[in-house]
Amino acid sequence: MAEIRKGRAAVDWAKGQVTNPTPTAPAGPTWFGWCLVFARRAFNVGPLYASAEDGWHAAEFRHGTTSTPPLGVPVWWTNGRHGHVAVSSGDGNCYSTDILRTGKVDKVAISFITRKWGQRYRGWTEDINGVRIWRPGAPNMPAVDLGKVREAAERDQFRPQGEGLHESDVLIVEKALRKEGLRSAAFVDGYAGTEFRKAYGKWQKQTVPPPFDGVPGIESLRKLGRANGFRVVQ
Repeated sequence: MAEIRKGRAAVDWAKGQVTNPTPTAPAGPTWFGWCLVFARRAFNVGPLYASAEDGWHAAEFRHGTTSTPPLGVPVWWTNGRHGHVAVSSGDGNCYSTDILRTGKVDKVAISFITRKWGQRYRGWTEDINGVRIWRPGAPNMPAVDLGKVREAAERDQFRPQGEGLHESDVLIVEKALRKEGLRSAAFVDGYAGTEFRKAYGKWQKQTVPPPFDGVPGIESLRKLGRANGFRVVQ
């Protein structure tokens, strides 16, 4: 297979499908029902998963819905069945199959797809079908100290509310847990008490083998950081 398309090259390919569609097997003569095939071909990535729903759940570098997806990344929806995926144009819009014309590609607002189809918008990823197609700028990424967050998770529950240890590190992790839908905004306060451990335990259950004790380990914290734009230091 030729070189992977990234960024502007992927978007230009997707844009070209609006006026000059070139679907081929397995998509057939149109893009109808083949959103994952369309998206992976935009990035020139091979087949792996059967549906967009599977593709989202399998992605390693996931981002939530609180920021505008950058140019040239896949954006995802789930509905408990096949889900949907499109290609972000970086301006709050995306190139999507089937949304305005059956079997065709059009550029529409990400929010329009959510409203029209009633699917759950999940956010965007840096990878598709197991291939990394986007990377954040590492020098600008905040750092989280694993040892400090572990200490806070083990000791804050015995400290008064509002007097947590290492609040700045804990806040970064809490914000990431919130993006993943695991932490209420009311508890994003830099305090790694019982509610923090419950939320982090859910993240562990999704990403790593037991124990799911809510005390961050290196593997689970790195996965949370890759998905939400922070790096882990030890």
